[in-house]
Amino acid sequence: MPRFDLRSTTVLLTLALLASPLCAQESVCGDPAAISIVSRPTVSSATDVTRCGTVELEYGVERQWLGNQATHSDFSGGLRFGLAPNLDFHWFAGNYLSTADAFGTRTGYGDNWFGLKYRLLTQSRRRPSFGLLYQAKAPTGNFAAGMSSGEIDHSLAVLVSKDVRRFHFDFNAIPQLIGQPAGAGFAHNVGFAWSTWLPVTKRMTLVAEPYGYTSGTTPAPGLASIMAGCSYQVRPRLYLDGGMDFGTTNYAPHQRVFGGITFAVANVYTLLRPPSP
Repeated sequence: MPRFDLRSTTVLLTLALLASPLCAQESVCGDPAAISIVSRPTVSSATDVTRCGTVELEYGVERQWLGNQATHSDFSGGLRFGLAPNLDFHWFAGNYLSTADAFGTRTGYGDNWFGLKYRLLTQSRRRPSFGLLYQAKAPTGNFAAGMSSGEIDHSLAVLVSKDVRRFHFDFNAIPQLIGQPAGAGFAHNVGFAWSTWLPVTKRMTLVAEPYGYTSGTTPAPGLASIMAGCSYQVRPRLYLDGGMDFGTTNYAPHQRVFGGITFAVANVYTLLRPPSP
C-alpha cells in the first residue's frame, strides 16, 4: 500500500480555510458572475488565478502512443477555487488510467495533487506578472498496476506571464522533489514550459507550447515535447479545448491527442453571503 503523509495536504487546507474569511470581506470577491479563467490545455500555468470565490471544474481525456506498441489513456481532472483576489486552491486527480503494453493492460485510479497558486505581481507595460504554484502529490494511485510511485512528491513552479500585442506568453520553471522508495529521501529534476497564445476569432484561441523535464538525480531520462492546440469559448463560463503533441526526444511519448472542458460553476462566496436586510 502507498504511504500517505497528510502533513502537506493539511497545511494547504489550513491556509485555504484561513484565507477564505479574508476574501469574503473583499468587495472584489462579491461578483456573482461565474467566469472561467482557462488553464487547459498547457503544461505551463499562467499567473492569472481563478476569480475570487469561484469554483471551476476542468476535466479531459487523452491518449498517448508511447512507442513499442504501448499506449496510455486517461480521464483526469479536478477543480480550482479562488480563495482571494491573488490566491487560488488547486486539486487534480487521475480518475481513470489505462496502460497497454507487452505485459498486458492495466487500469486503475491515479494520484491526487493539491496546491496553492499566488500571484505576486501583476503585469505592467514593461514588466511581466510573476507568481508561484506549490503542489504536493498524495500517492493514492494503484501502485501494483504502475499507476503511482507510492511516494509523496513536491513541486514549486515559478510563473511568468506577459501580454505582447495580440500574443500572450506563459513561462514556467518547475523544480520537483520526487519521493524515493524505502525512505531514501527525494530525487530532484526541473521542468520547463513556454506557451504562446494567439486569439484568431472572438471565441477561438490557438496555443503552442514546447515543454520538457530534465533527468536531474532521478532514474528517469529527460524528455521534451511540443504541443499544438486550441481553446474555444462556448460561453464566458464554459471553454472546450483540444490538440496534440509530439515527442522531440527519444524518451518522450511519440504522440498524444487530447480534449477537455473547463466550467465555472458558481461564486461560492456570493451564495454564502447573508441576504441584504
